[in-house]
Amino acid sequence: MSDWLNLLQKEYRMTRNSACISLAIFLIGGLWLVYLSYLNNIAVIIIPAAFLLAIMLFYPALYILRSLAWEWKVSPHLWLHCPQPAWMLLSAKLLLALMHVLAVMAITAALLSLGISINPHPEQLSSLVPSELLLFIIEIGFYAAAFTVAAGIYIGAWATLISVAIAMAGNILGRFRWLAGIAVFFIATAGIDRLQQTWIYEQLTHWGQINIDVQNIFWIPQEDITMSQLYTGEILFYLILTAAIFALAAWLIDHKVEV
Repeated sequence: MSDWLNLLQKEYRMTRNSACISLAIFLIGGLWLVYLSYLNNIAVIIIPAAFLLAIMLFYPALYILRSLAWEWKVSPHLWLHCPQPAWMLLSAKLLLALMHVLAVMAITAALLSLGISINPHPEQLSSLVPSELLLFIIEIGFYAAAFTVAAGIYIGAWATLISVAIAMAGNILGRFRWLAGIAVFFIATAGIDRLQQTWIYEQLTHWGQINIDVQNIFWIPQEDITMSQLYTGEILFYLILTAAIFALAAWLIDHKVEV
């Protein structure tokens, strides 16, 4: 465990300055949006927050792709000949990317709460008091944050495999090694999409139904609320698939990727 913590600290030190600067710029920009929402419309702060959640879905993947590309280019001998197994190196990168995502979501939640609390235009809140809207946004935000983290890990695992596939294809395809990444991306999108439409997938995943009920919607009649549902089998399927993709990428680095 101490070896893995050392790798995490090394990854943190490599990205600390750029991450702090980015978060500082993000915080200043967020406060500016809060000010604009105070002067104009509460949507000025709500809409960007929703878009930001969508962007955060892909942040772990982009972070891993960029980080691994740097490793392949700058220090492949040191990285591939590291005495630690590849899963430690990859998991340290993934965890740090998730820490960045959580930091951004925490700042976003704080700024959104501030913007709603100080909003001087009650008519923009659809006759709701700020506390009611905050309860709703907190509940929806919790579900959205949980989904963002889970989906970010899943997409990040595929991004790791794409990067490894590109590195492996370097000696065979040369400058066209990016084709290997496209092949993996095709499997991750079209392949999984077609799998989801099969009878086997339905039998494997459609069990253990979980209903998600939003409790803090005071202004909508309960009969008009559409429930969202998940399946325990579906969650388990994607957990196993994510672990398998990540394990495959780590194994390929340990045994197949050449300097």
